[in-house]
Amino acid sequence: MKQAILSAAFLLAVVHLSFAKAHFSNQAIGDKEKVFADSSLLQGEINPEMLTEVMNAIGLHQDIELKKANVLNIEASVSHGKRYVLYNPEFIAWISKLTKSKWAAMALLAHEVGHHLNGHTLKKGGSKPALELEADEFAGFILHRLGASLEESQEVMKYIARPEITNTHPARASRMLAIQSGWNRAIDNTATIAKGESLPLHINTGN
Repeated sequence: MKQAILSAAFLLAVVHLSFAKAHFSNQAIGDKEKVFADSSLLQGEINPEMLTEVMNAIGLHQDIELKKANVLNIEASVSHGKRYVLYNPEFIAWISKLTKSKWAAMALLAHEVGHHLNGHTLKKGGSKPALELEADEFAGFILHRLGASLEESQEVMKYIARPEITNTHPARASRMLAIQSGWNRAIDNTATIAKGESLPLHINTGN
């Protein structure tokens, strides 16, 4: 297992990374109604109940396995027909301590679930900006359902998303807008999701 303390080089690299591949200046943080990260998150442990919360928010049975793994940060993966969310405990501890909130880890988790439910892990070619935006919008929808404010839903992007677009991930501003779009969709109480279907959360990126 890697050393428990993140190296300075690792920290600098992670700050500029987006949500991980799906197998394939710090701003002030307001204290109003903040839901602080629990001790398990601060130690790099994602409680499986968090994954259950995400699935319950859309009325689906929990059939995704959460596992610690030797990955850069967090990613959705499929192996032998089973769906996984793999995460690096050092990364989770780092982002949870930085934001002092559970919502960063919850946003990461919801994003990866979005990759699974939108079928991204079944496609070849790895991460693409359009797919990342779909997963971001899904995460915004879920976080609103779970009680996060828009600011709490978007906060993790301030630390991990690049300001410019890359071959695999959108620019930070686009990702913030995608989260906002999903969050706003959840306000509509008539939004429904049929079991076994992907969320109809697709946005036109103009590309």
